[in-house]
Amino acid sequence: MKKLLISTFSVCLSASVLAGGLNTNSNQNASFERQMSQNGIIDIAGMYANPAGTAFLANGWHLQYTHMSVWQQRNITTSFPLFNLNGADPQTTHRYKGTAKVPIVPSLSASYNHNKWSVNAHIAIGGGGGKCSFPNGLGSFEALVGSTIAQSIITNIAGQYAQQAIPAYIAQGMSLEQAQAAVAGPAALYGMNAFNTNPGQYLKYYTLDSNMEGHSYIIGAQFGATYKILPNLSVFGGLRVVYGTNGYDGYIRDVSYETAGGSGTAPEITIDCTQKAWGVTPIVGIDWKVNEYLNLAAKYEAPTKMVYKNSSTLSPYAQAQENVVIKKFRDGYKVREDIPGILAMGAMVSPCKNLRLMAGWNYYFDKAVRKGVKDGDGNEIIPTYKAGDSEIDNNTWEINTGVEYDICKYLTISGSWQRTSYGISDSGMSDLSFNNTNNMIAFGVRVKPLKGLSFDLGYMHTIYQDRTVVTPTVLGNKTDLYSRKNDVLGIGINYEF
Repeated sequence: MKKLLISTFSVCLSASVLAGGLNTNSNQNASFERQMSQNGIIDIAGMYANPAGTAFLANGWHLQYTHMSVWQQRNITTSFPLFNLNGADPQTTHRYKGTAKVPIVPSLSASYNHNKWSVNAHIAIGGGGGKCSFPNGLGSFEALVGSTIAQSIITNIAGQYAQQAIPAYIAQGMSLEQAQAAVAGPAALYGMNAFNTNPGQYLKYYTLDSNMEGHSYIIGAQFGATYKILPNLSVFGGLRVVYGTNGYDGYIRDVSYETAGGSGTAPEITIDCTQKAWGVTPIVGIDWKVNEYLNLAAKYEAPTKMVYKNSSTLSPYAQAQENVVIKKFRDGYKVREDIPGILAMGAMVSPCKNLRLMAGWNYYFDKAVRKGVKDGDGNEIIPTYKAGDSEIDNNTWEINTGVEYDICKYLTISGSWQRTSYGISDSGMSDLSFNNTNNMIAFGVRVKPLKGLSFDLGYMHTIYQDRTVVTPTVLGNKTDLYSRKNDVLGIGINYEF
């Protein structure tokens, strides 16, 4: 029972211990919250999406500070046959609600322009950016705890069947070893069928106390320069220094159950793990200002190698286990989780002086992301592999479009839409790590009270597509419905001189 329970906890966490990759944030300033199609804009707000476009800003300093407030829910509705034997909540469907509230997500951009040259910097949270709490644990925790108890019961039923059947095989001339081998398959099938026919006859109830909290922050400091190789053509080259930190704090405790053969408990399993890593992202970009009506731009970010080192505290029972999955949380172990490369292209059209129309396309090379785990001596616990081998069917892509209109010289209104399509396989979806294909809408204003001074105010809302993943088990199908909610409010100040 103890060995099965530690496997339960490790399987729950195996798909969620690695954060990043698909967790790349494109909304890195308040201007994005009012107008998301930024790949082709010429503005200090384009420091992330179109850094080459800063070459066409006026000579002098261009500064931007913004902060965003994020409200998010990650909800999983899990159905599993054994849930109706939960003594505290006897229903086959349970709902697990995760909440994340981040009141301040800051960013800072600066560019100094002089004739053909521009040197610039951008600091923002490029991935993650929050803490998500599941105060009632996760469906995977409960389903596997129930399955662990059931498997123990099934093993006992099979053992009783074997004891009764073995003498008959021996009477037919088999040795004890031959009889045991012959009865193993039928005994296992009998035990499973007997339990599944009437689970409540064997398992009266179970209870548990579980909890999971996770956080992820990927902070990037980007430095680079642009140069006008022609009056209407500029190039950008730069680096982003990336610092990542992930944390997982969870437990399964107070597990108790009552069976037809008596009651039982299990040892407490607790994991408190923080991961930290550094990486460097090379970035190149190009901007072609075709004429006063049309601007075209492109950017490429190379993949970023990220190797997170664990700083962990495990409960004694968890620390003693040699299970390959639970071992990855040990103090000093290194977990590789790269940030994918990105190709982005965009256009801005100005059919008249006060109107700007934008469109963009982003492509994330998620399938090439490399993962793996090594111990403190460099030995591979989980060999390095590509996410596309099993977790990713198709790379993520985005398309967006936006509009800005200057009502007067003091006020600009804007709106936009973006579609994000993920290609995650069913095996790549888990309780703590899931992304849903979505549509986003954003709108807001830029207010310009003085020359050189402006303020951005924007609101973004995400409409997610729910996704259902069915996992067959010997005890029946486990069905997970993944849903999300997300709202972001951004405010920023821009100053040039």
